[in-house]
Amino acid sequence: MDLNFRVLKEPRGFIRVLQFVFSIFAFATTSGFGTTSIFSVTCSASPFNVNVQFGYPFRMTYFPFQVPRSCPITPESNLDSIELPFNFASNAEFFVATGVLSFLYCVGILGIYLFSSKMYAENQTVPIVDLGLTALMSLFWFAGSCAWAQGVRDVKYYMSPDNIIKWPAIGICRDEKALCAPESSGSFATLNVSLILGFFNVLLWMAGCWFVYKETSFHGQRQPPPVGGAVPPFPQSNAQYPPQSPPPIQSPTFGTQY
Repeated sequence: MDLNFRVLKEPRGFIRVLQFVFSIFAFATTSGFGTTSIFSVTCSASPFNVNVQFGYPFRMTYFPFQVPRSCPITPESNLDSIELPFNFASNAEFFVATGVLSFLYCVGILGIYLFSSKMYAENQTVPIVDLGLTALMSLFWFAGSCAWAQGVRDVKYYMSPDNIIKWPAIGICRDEKALCAPESSGSFATLNVSLILGFFNVLLWMAGCWFVYKETSFHGQRQPPPVGGAVPPFPQSNAQYPPQSPPPIQSPTFGTQY
């Protein structure tokens, strides 16, 4: 085992640290998201606010909310429990899974960089595998970020109070005596940040492909290390170094000079 911290100063190692950090931020901002959409129901008295809380994993059946059954609304009024059938979990879970896999891969490959740098340099298969997995994670980040961008758009649209009050299961909003009005759509700033981090991770992992590619045998400038500690041959001691150019050839003379 040869501990080598110098690799962290190289682009190949430094970009792994960035990937490690931003992968955590990307899946944390998504998996920790939660907000509240609010609409009001007004009969003849003061309005009754309905709070629709939701968050990750965005299976809306997990987040039931209470709505008055009918007018008039009193403290003793019966409340209906409403579950919206919307499901945006697949896009969100794929995005979070990509972040977790990236985080784990960075931990593993940084361990190889730091503790097995000699093996990484001498075994040409390891950089090739590293390149393939890095390219695969780049593809995952691109697909996951694009899918999650559509998922965020759908969450904002379907979970807005303007659309919730149109849901047929909310019977009081179909009552002519009641007025349902949107109050707040909630805050989606955290999800917007997660999208930015997702596409930034795409750039980081694509850049990582280039730096890992330079370590493979595919790159023309990569020279394999000497086998068995062999030393390049030196010129013999009696040899001239650097080589001398041969003496000029004299042209033959004809006749006799007097």
